[in-house]
Amino acid sequence: MKKIVAITVFFLISFSTSSQTLTNGNLSGNCTGNGFSAPSCIKGWAASHGTPTVLGNINNNTWAWLTVSKDTSEGIYTNYNFTAGKTYEISFKVKAYTNIEATESKIQNPTVNIRATSALVHSTSKKPQQIEENSQLIWSKAVTKPKAYWQTIKMTYIPTKNNTQIWFYPSVHHNEKLNDTSKVAMEIDDIEIKVITESVLTNFQESNTTSLDHKESVVSNPVFKGYAAKIFTKASDVNEIYLIDFSGYSKKIEYSIVDKETINFLIDDATTEGIYTLKILKKNGTMAIKKIIVQ
Repeated sequence: MKKIVAITVFFLISFSTSSQTLTNGNLSGNCTGNGFSAPSCIKGWAASHGTPTVLGNINNNTWAWLTVSKDTSEGIYTNYNFTAGKTYEISFKVKAYTNIEATESKIQNPTVNIRATSALVHSTSKKPQQIEENSQLIWSKAVTKPKAYWQTIKMTYIPTKNNTQIWFYPSVHHNEKLNDTSKVAMEIDDIEIKVITESVLTNFQESNTTSLDHKESVVSNPVFKGYAAKIFTKASDVNEIYLIDFSGYSKKIEYSIVDKETINFLIDDATTEGIYTLKILKKNGTMAIKKIIVQ
C-alpha cells in the first residue's frame, strides 16, 4: 500500500512541475480508451474534467477525443510556461463536429477551445474546473457541422499574463439543457509550441548567394494589416515580394521605394492573422526570407 501511495505522490509532483518545453505534443501513449485519468497513459497529459478518450493505434499513432453532451464534459491539459510579452507559434491538428441542430446551436453556442491557465488539477468530474481570472483564451472556434476532417491550425499567441498550463476542451453554454442525443466533439493531435525569438522576428535569411553585402530587416514585427511596413534593404536590388502561408500558398505583395535603403509594403485586410514567410526575390536571382506575424 505504501508503494502505491508513493508512486501516486511522485506522479502528482512530477506533473505539477512547470515546463518551458511541451511534453509529448504528439499525445502518444500505451493505451486506448479512457487514458487520461491518473495515472495517465499519455505522458505529461491529464484529464481536467470528465473521461477523455485515447483514439488510434498504440503501435502507430494515438490522439485525444474530447466531448461535451448533456451528461458529459471533458478536457485535457499539460504544463507549459507562458510568459507575458513573449511571442509563441502554436500549431495543432484538430477535428471539430456536432449534431446539435441550428435552432439549439444559436442558444448553446457550441465551441472548441484552447486556454492558457495555471490552476488545473487532475479531475474526472463531469463539470469543468473553474476558469481562473488570470487565464487567457488562446483559440476558440464555433462548431456547426456534423462531419469534419483533420485541419492543421497555426497561430501566433502573445500573452499579456503569465500562465503555466495549456488546456483543450469543447464547450456549450449549458450542457444540462442539451437534448439527450446532442453532442460536440473535438479531436486533437500533433501539438507544437515554439517561442519566436527577437532575431527570428527581425532578420532575414539569405539563400543562393555568397555575398551578404546588405542586411535586410523589418522595422516592426508584428506587421499590422492596412498599415505600411518598412524593410531596410537595397531598394534597387528588389524585384518582387511574396507572402507565403503555412500551406505554401504564395501571394504577391505590392511595394514602393522610399529611398535607396528602404521599401514599404502593405498587407491587405483580407489576409488572415498568423505567421507567414515574407520572401524578397532579387534581380540577381537570389532571395531573402523571414517569418513575420500578421495582425
